[in-house]
Amino acid sequence: MATSKGYYLYGFTNCKKYKDIQKDSVAGGSSVQNIPFRGIGLLYNTVNGKEVKPSRNNLMAHQKILESMMKEYCVLPVKFGTVAQSKGALYNGIKNNISTIRGNLKVLKGKKELNIKASWEKSFIYDYILKNYSDIKKFKNRVEKLKGTQKHHNKIELGKMIERALLKENEKEAEKIIKELSPSFIKYKKSKVFGELMFLNLSVLVKDKAESLLDELVNEAAENREDKVKFKYTGPSPPASFVNIHLKF
Repeated sequence: MATSKGYYLYGFTNCKKYKDIQKDSVAGGSSVQNIPFRGIGLLYNTVNGKEVKPSRNNLMAHQKILESMMKEYCVLPVKFGTVAQSKGALYNGIKNNISTIRGNLKVLKGKKELNIKASWEKSFIYDYILKNYSDIKKFKNRVEKLKGTQKHHNKIELGKMIERALLKENEKEAEKIIKELSPSFIKYKKSKVFGELMFLNLSVLVKDKAESLLDELVNEAAENREDKVKFKYTGPSPPASFVNIHLKF
């Protein structure tokens, strides 16, 4: 049985002319094209089948296509894995959302997304909690003198006390960093953090001309927290965190 053809959509652009993009496409499909349609550009290529696996190669290809177009145009990304079963379904789905797409392209023109992750230095944060939370320090000293089952149960309670203190410090420090960076961005979105030490996963929307200011503020925040907090600063990338378009094909 022949494999059916699907239309893999990367997103939309404000490029109103045909472009053949010579980059590795998702799922080894056809070359990626920007097709003008009703005043916007559709960024897509054909693939075999109706589903695309979220492999490392596919995810990287998706991102690289968007980033290559972003160098010259405003790009409105859609969720990875968006596949229409036919060209007709693709265009009908877009027709039903054309006003929202145009509006988003207008709002996001001249803007980009960057991401800041912040994590505690383990050697710092737990020492800080013991020094600044007297109840935890006193309880820890008592637990160290216990033995057997009693010590075991109290160690569990001590862990819970430290966890509550850590959550409190996480929230406080995250808000401080957001406030320090706020002169540079228009909007921000906090996402899920991972592991015991990460306390901030922040996506920010900035104007092109404000990127250098954000660079300065992130560097300053990192310098002020040397040996206390580790920063990971990435981007720019298409503003996926600030797009809310639900396409149905």
